[in-house]
Amino acid sequence: MPSGSRRVVGMSTSPPAPVGALRIGRVATVPVYLDRTWLILGALVAFQGYRAGLVRGSGFAVAYAAWLVVSILVAVLGHEVGHALAARRLGFRVHQVVATVWGGHTSYDATGATPGRTALVALAGPLVNAVLAVAGLSLGWSDDGDLGQFAWSFGLLNALLAGFNLLPGLPLDGGAALQSLIWGLTGRRDLGLAVAGWVGRLVAVGIVVWFVVWPLATGGQPQLFDVLIGLVMAWVLWSGATAALRRGAVERVLATIRVGDVAERAVVLPAETPLAVARANPDLVLCRDERLAPSLVLRSVPPAVPETTPIGALVTRLPDDNLVEASPRDDVGAVLRAMSATGVGVVVVTVDGEPWGLVGSQALDAAAKRSRGRT
Repeated sequence: MPSGSRRVVGMSTSPPAPVGALRIGRVATVPVYLDRTWLILGALVAFQGYRAGLVRGSGFAVAYAAWLVVSILVAVLGHEVGHALAARRLGFRVHQVVATVWGGHTSYDATGATPGRTALVALAGPLVNAVLAVAGLSLGWSDDGDLGQFAWSFGLLNALLAGFNLLPGLPLDGGAALQSLIWGLTGRRDLGLAVAGWVGRLVAVGIVVWFVVWPLATGGQPQLFDVLIGLVMAWVLWSGATAALRRGAVERVLATIRVGDVAERAVVLPAETPLAVARANPDLVLCRDERLAPSLVLRSVPPAVPETTPIGALVTRLPDDNLVEASPRDDVGAVLRAMSATGVGVVVVTVDGEPWGLVGSQALDAAAKRSRGRT
């Protein structure tokens, strides 16, 4: 912190609601949002549904278009709620579920993730779609009327969504499962990200081949709508796979850094401790009382502040998630994820619940640069 300054940190530990999104409910205390970009997806689905339903008249076409819009919303939210409930069940803190033009995403704090838990959360989404697909297709088989056709389309939509998401490349759920498998077998999270990221790029290329190259190679004429959808899907997957490869590179560097390499030693003093005592301590001083998590005492306090001032009045309040269980021998992955989740670049590290040090983002960045220079 700048010399002679005081700064109070009062940030939420959960990400803010998406800008322009409509909150449509809660599932197990998790807020569910409908992003305004989803309207684009809804319009495209409605257009395709209307065209398909025109063979049975305009009235049926309108009903079928509306049904498909509702179906895809249920399929997407069901998928994401599956992720959210699995994450909650496994002890993760789930922040929100959002339906977007790309489908949807579930935001949760992955601190303490293991290969098995990560895979279970990833596969929970396609599992929900598989269950919905079985229900819809079963009803479709048993009814020859309009109800059966609507049920059949609902089941088919969920089956396609489940199958597509199980493709073994990031950012798809099957890619997360592949990453977890490699992570579990090798103990290297970075290797899992790298392999699943490259497979994700292959999946993106495969989509372009399927929608564009193959029809042309076989003498067909691909529809403009199919070409656009294929290219957009490929772009989304390629971007997600590239992001996974970058995360893998970062994980590879972070795996070489231990918490003890970047942490400043700290002691915990009561909130009523006079400032003079804190200044005389050779270690960084943290403050704890019955109401607050450990809070960082300012390194520099204006000279005008009396030496008798209790340190409890001169602290920066940290989010609860910035209190991380980590020994000096642990890697810094959990520390970095806490900083990323809260947006606060300071983490108090503990052993058996007792604070022993503090890690700042600047020390972490410097260690990462040194590590990259050695590789």
